[in-house]
Amino acid sequence: MAEEYVERPSYIKLMMEYFDNRNIIKVLTGIRRCGKSVILEQFRQYLLNSGTSEKDIMLIDLEKMRYVIDSERMLYDFISSNIHSDEPIVLIDEVQLVKGWEKAVDTIRLKYNANIYITGSNSETVSESLGTHLTGRYVEINIFPFSFKEFLARYPIDSENGYTQRFTQYLRFGGMPIIDLKDSQRKNRTILRGVYDSIINNDIRPNMEIDQTILDNMTSFMISNVGNLTSYGSIAGRSYVGDQRTIEKYLGKLCGCYIFYKADRYDVIGRKHLKINAKYYLADTGFRDAILLSSEYNEAAMLENAVFIELLRRGYRVSVGSYRDREIDFTAWLDGEPEYYQVAWSVQDSNVLKREVGSIAKLDGRRVLITMDRDLPDVPEGIEAINAVDFFMG
Repeated sequence: MAEEYVERPSYIKLMMEYFDNRNIIKVLTGIRRCGKSVILEQFRQYLLNSGTSEKDIMLIDLEKMRYVIDSERMLYDFISSNIHSDEPIVLIDEVQLVKGWEKAVDTIRLKYNANIYITGSNSETVSESLGTHLTGRYVEINIFPFSFKEFLARYPIDSENGYTQRFTQYLRFGGMPIIDLKDSQRKNRTILRGVYDSIINNDIRPNMEIDQTILDNMTSFMISNVGNLTSYGSIAGRSYVGDQRTIEKYLGKLCGCYIFYKADRYDVIGRKHLKINAKYYLADTGFRDAILLSSEYNEAAMLENAVFIELLRRGYRVSVGSYRDREIDFTAWLDGEPEYYQVAWSVQDSNVLKREVGSIAKLDGRRVLITMDRDLPDVPEGIEAINAVDFFMG
């Protein structure tokens, strides 16, 4: 089943929220192959279905035209010569492939009053360029691989797979649109490994010299330690790299290409972010199975990873909570006061339940315990215990 058949209306809605403001450039960011190009095409089709004339919309796929348009002047000239509207809407896919694109795009915006949407897979060449040259004149829309709801749209419930079975598949194989559950596990692993390699070769290697062995060792260590607090020093020592500055540099690049997302620690009592130690989560849980193989699969860590990404997908800012000597998996802000989330594969063991609930029992505000258990435990008043599948469907 082709990925374009999965409608992603939540992103179209987000994109439309900024549609009437032509003064800002709308930037869709996210890991390679997470579906940004398809969303851009779906957005074009949505506009056409809503009555926008085809002559008002220009869609440019720079990955397909990378050998035709390879400079800011060529990008500007191509767009200028193809505008045939008083209110043009310009959609540019993989904009980072053209050096100096931000000057050409901003000139088009000003000269033609163009409504501009762009996609990019590398924050260093997209967000940082915008921050330098277009301060205050852009908004970033984060695109993630399929949510569980979108995963179900592609792989519906059937006689062999209920919601729990599908969710287990979702955690293991992830939500990258490029994979297909009908294919063999080996093929899907190869495809996801290819995505990782393309990020290294196309987004990182051209901008810096890298030692592939060091990078692979560090990446494997980071993936196997998803959900654990780490520091540059601990990563350097335990991944056999040695140099903390190399770790900081490489990890910054991996986060810049959206392979990993960083969750800083947050002191709940002092209400401040802490500079030491952090957790790192994968953009998609399928990369763990693809890179480390099934022998090192950790379902509990992948559930925590999936909850973190889901909170980001829903628009939360997310940190790792620190409350006295206890750790709170996630402290998350959407509007106003923080919410607190604990994630555990199972809390049937009374000691596990006591530990998980104890971290959030004395806090004010919304407190949520997420578990794969269907037989939910009794928890102190004010704490919500919810099955993981229900949380992702909610």
